[in-house]
Amino acid sequence: MKSEKKISLKSFIIIAIIVAILIIAIIGISIYILKNRENQENKLQSTTEPEIEVGEPDIATISYEGTFKTRAVVVRPEENLLVVMPTISNDEYRYQEEFIYETESNVELKQGQEVEITFHYNETSEIYIYDAIIENVEILKEESNIKIPQDVIVNAYSSKDNVKISFDNGYINNSGMKFTITDTNEYKYDYDIMEYELYKYNPPPTTTEVIETEEGMATPGYDPWPEITRISNLSTEQNYTIDGNGQINVEINWSEIYGELDEGQYRLTLSTVSEQRQNPLNTNLLEYPYDTIMIQINFVIRQNSPNGYGEISIY
Repeated sequence: MKSEKKISLKSFIIIAIIVAILIIAIIGISIYILKNRENQENKLQSTTEPEIEVGEPDIATISYEGTFKTRAVVVRPEENLLVVMPTISNDEYRYQEEFIYETESNVELKQGQEVEITFHYNETSEIYIYDAIIENVEILKEESNIKIPQDVIVNAYSSKDNVKISFDNGYINNSGMKFTITDTNEYKYDYDIMEYELYKYNPPPTTTEVIETEEGMATPGYDPWPEITRISNLSTEQNYTIDGNGQINVEINWSEIYGELDEGQYRLTLSTVSEQRQNPLNTNLLEYPYDTIMIQINFVIRQNSPNGYGEISIY
């Protein structure tokens, strides 16, 4: 009798364990079914309201058709073109961006307005927002609290093609040069403080050793335009004032800094001196203002014939 009771107790314990395992299994299956149903509902809902993973504010990663919105300040509104300055907060700005404005809208856009732009995507890829089509522009404020920096306005409206160099009343000799800059843009580039550097053409060495680079075949260690060795520590910075006709008369004497030049091919670069500023998106990244300019003049010094200039480039 005692043995039967023992067997009966043992059977009861085994049955209890089996029942507990079954209950745990049922609970686990139920949780899985509920989670799966929730995921399906979220997936179905996302086809109408796509979730966009945002890295930097100007990049959106999507995997289906959808929209993306960003706040911005209008810089240059024109037909089929919208230049804006996307905002980060109420008092910071970042890169100026240009969009093709393909939507028909009765909204009258003006410089300085704060707007919300809705972009439409129809690709499965990681794309920049300025590759998307503007679907709608909503005016949030007629006058934003964010002031548009002058260099952003210059970059939006001005072109380096409207900057010309003339030697009509100038000269080139072995100790300096004189020329005129004419800027016909409504918004002028920054010429207040400029500095120059002088380079001399270095013919390729006779060695046949070349290596392949990203820019093509090149001789290791060869620099075709090295800067001329300076003979003093004097600064090459000069102050300039643009007149009412958009002209600046530039006269440079480099003899005290580089010495007098002998025969050869030379290059002078004259560029805006400006302080770098922190990029609002990445404080470790420094960038120059958008209204800087660099003028590059190639010229020749000859001993027994007139000196002359060649290609002039403006960046």
